[in-house]
Amino acid sequence: MRLLAQQVLGRVALWSTLAVVGGTALGYAYAWQLSRDRALDQLRRHAELQGLQQEQAFRDARGHLDVFGAEFLRRYEDTGTDPGARFDAIFLPNADQSIRLRPEYFRGHRKPDGRYVIHTTGFISPTRPALDADLRRRLVIATDLVAELGPAWREPFANLYVSFPENASVIYWPGRPWGLDADPGLDVAGDPLFQATLPANNPARDLVWSDLYFDTTARQWAVTVQLPIDDSAGRHLASASQDILLEEIMERLGRSRLAGSRTLLLSADGHLIAGVGSFAENDKARGKVHVDDADDPFAARIHRLAEEHFEQGHSAHIMREEQSGAYIVFSRVDGPDWRLATIYPADQVGGAASRGAAIMLALGLALQLILLLVVGTVLSRRVSQPVRRLRDAADRFARGDQIEAAVADLPLGEENEIGSLSRSFHELARQVEQRQVELEGTVEDRTRELATANRRLEQLTRTDSLTDLPNRRAFDEDLAQLLAHPEPLSGLALGMLDVDYFKPYNDSLGHEAGDQALRKVADVLAGQIRRDVRCYRYGGEEFALVFTSIAVPHAERILRRILEDIVAAAIEHPASPLGVVTVSAGLAKSYDPDVDAASLVRAADRQLYAAKASGRNRVAAG
Repeated sequence: MRLLAQQVLGRVALWSTLAVVGGTALGYAYAWQLSRDRALDQLRRHAELQGLQQEQAFRDARGHLDVFGAEFLRRYEDTGTDPGARFDAIFLPNADQSIRLRPEYFRGHRKPDGRYVIHTTGFISPTRPALDADLRRRLVIATDLVAELGPAWREPFANLYVSFPENASVIYWPGRPWGLDADPGLDVAGDPLFQATLPANNPARDLVWSDLYFDTTARQWAVTVQLPIDDSAGRHLASASQDILLEEIMERLGRSRLAGSRTLLLSADGHLIAGVGSFAENDKARGKVHVDDADDPFAARIHRLAEEHFEQGHSAHIMREEQSGAYIVFSRVDGPDWRLATIYPADQVGGAASRGAAIMLALGLALQLILLLVVGTVLSRRVSQPVRRLRDAADRFARGDQIEAAVADLPLGEENEIGSLSRSFHELARQVEQRQVELEGTVEDRTRELATANRRLEQLTRTDSLTDLPNRRAFDEDLAQLLAHPEPLSGLALGMLDVDYFKPYNDSLGHEAGDQALRKVADVLAGQIRRDVRCYRYGGEEFALVFTSIAVPHAERILRRILEDIVAAAIEHPASPLGVVTVSAGLAKSYDPDVDAASLVRAADRQLYAAKASGRNRVAAG
């Protein structure tokens, strides 16, 4: 019966498949062409959208720098106050003859007016002119504005900075101490991009865009936009700038990239902006890369196509690159006048077209499946269903169902091979169930005995045999568990206690007396144990207390009470200046959820050493 079912289904499947494939082939050519046209139209629309998305960043840059320039001039022309008076308070001379903004302006600093400044650095070259009152005024105004507006203009810009003709610069750049790292020989005013903002080179006083270049101080590939700022008399006061990092451009392109497509961003004169992968060290030395110098010859071919495209005045025309066969759509990015090429491999377009034909094939196969289901249903009544019931009975029995429940649906009464197999399975299951009951009883007894032995062993390995306190192993495990699941609102505190002059105590009274003294100290510590205070013998004459939850703020007071209780125990100590056994304690607290055990122990140990050094029998907390 099983062979017959396969034969029938196989023949039906063969002939129906031939019919479906034949019908699909008739419409494949039309479907391929239609899908190809749709894929290319989607590529054209997507390229236009990518161009607009890149353009938005540059429109934002113009808006930012216009606002910055206007506010800079307003403050500069406001003669009611003299910001330059604060120059000496925020800038520091360096040994290399440069002057730099104080480091705390980068690390984080609260100014006297209550404003918080961070990630801001400044650099004034040793080759500067004299620091007159006007230059001081401009530098302080720039520092205030960069620190205020930089945080609001982060995306997609890496920074905000101001460069001065006097060879100085102030910059807001999170995570990059540019002004602190700048080489003392850096020529800010000699930078080609800054030179392009000078009145002689930029009479229109408009935005200036750079090609992609390698910033040697920040060690980053970037594109820069600069806006010259002139006073009412036309004097060039400064140039405000923002950088877009190559990795940000690549990320923006990647987020909006069509699956399977590639994007290439070029300047009008053929310098690479993005889309060619990584750059070599010699590229970094040159500072920027032209398509003719790139390792990828495809980029040079795309640049030549772009020149041809824009010479002919096309907007979003699809072109074909002959050597690779790829489809390319060009769009212009206004502002820096870049060319954005969206490249779609020919096999991707063909693949999209093939997917359209595949839909037709899938519909035909669905009809074929319906036919096979009808035939299969007839066969299943006499073959598949009885076998399935036997399989289900085996599954239920394997899951632990009682034998009678497991075999309830079996065709035990049928007079054929399936009925005979069902009755044999019933007998086998009954014997297995009987053996399983016997085995489970034995396993349960052994498991119970093993669990009892394990608990006893665990207690022994975590308990100090002398003091009955938890031992060093218990301390390490408990502290690791607390740090893995911290209580961020209450923090954690660790106290390390050491018996004062314990070696002289052993030398004068003997080790047995020393053991007795340690037990008495441990008894005092054990009296402090509660849910949020845990005590351990750390090793030798040293003990540890871990404070959690509500005990953390009271940890120092608890330690002082322990010291008083140990003195009150009046354990005679002839070798101690106090005449009785005392302990010193060091306390470390942490509210940092990322602190590790070693750091916390070291901090508590340092405080313990401080308590020892300051006279013993006291608590030092940090």
